[in-house]
Amino acid sequence: MPHALFPPSSSSTWLKCSYSARNAIPEVEKPLKTRQASAEGTRVHELHENAVTQMEFPDDDDPAAEAIATGMDFIRQLERGVLYVERTVHITSECWGRPDVVNLHPYITTVYDLKNGKWDVDAYHNTQMLTYGSGYLDQITSPWFRFVIYQPNGLDEVPFKQWVAHRSEVEAHKQRVIEAVNDRSNVPRPGPHCRWCRAFAMCPAMNDDAVFVMAALRRKPEELTEADLVRLLRLIRGLGDAKSTYEELLTVRLKLGRAAPDGSGLKPRKTFRAWNDPVQAIAYLQPRYGSKAVKPVSPAQAEKLGAEGKVYATVGMGVHKPPGDMQAFY
Repeated sequence: MPHALFPPSSSSTWLKCSYSARNAIPEVEKPLKTRQASAEGTRVHELHENAVTQMEFPDDDDPAAEAIATGMDFIRQLERGVLYVERTVHITSECWGRPDVVNLHPYITTVYDLKNGKWDVDAYHNTQMLTYGSGYLDQITSPWFRFVIYQPNGLDEVPFKQWVAHRSEVEAHKQRVIEAVNDRSNVPRPGPHCRWCRAFAMCPAMNDDAVFVMAALRRKPEELTEADLVRLLRLIRGLGDAKSTYEELLTVRLKLGRAAPDGSGLKPRKTFRAWNDPVQAIAYLQPRYGSKAVKPVSPAQAEKLGAEGKVYATVGMGVHKPPGDMQAFY
């Protein structure tokens, strides 16, 4: 099945700029580490689907076994309704997607999505989830929608993030989707959403960026306006996102013996000493130097050690969450 021109997964971008969807170019191949993480995510989703539809669970020694079991515990507690798993839902002829689980219920419909990555994904006003939910408005009369993000490997304190929205919120979102899909103005609208835009390299709003960057770098930072700073930082961030892909490609070519321009080449990465056996090192150092010789695991890692670690890692028990420093976002 071909990909949707307006996929729900990138709705946070094209809802603000439909140009990004209609002028998207094929993505540059991701770095190996990213491709491996993506393949593992696909595998975990397949295991999750088998568990929900066939009650087939992975072996206990599978690294995803606990995550699948925990997800199933949540799904079993949903209201008794019509359960769909990996079912394609169409919002318009150009916008469709496949939510992991949807439970249609007369009072509250649940849209559930498994995220295997660490990057924190919030359920509150999540446009991907709202887009999925809007595809079921014609099939149900539920006054409420429950949107659930299950992220077992996330850095947040809890793996389940939920947001309950009234039907009117979902209806309003569907109207925004229809307006974006029907927008034929072909006018780019730059903003923070440009970071993940697949039309970034050919966007008219970016045509004079090379000239702008060189001119901005020749000026003193304090002479730049707020608009200049935001534009410059967005461009630097966009280039930084692509840096690892190009570095990996150059490394592969040089390893194959391609000629390197002057001043470039291959060299080993900087490494540091490592314990032959970390457990043995702790056993040796701790009796001699006490707790200062042993670095505790993070609260997120402690939760995965067992029930007692999970309790102790709770805010107010063994940990606290300091307030974050204020910083600019762009």
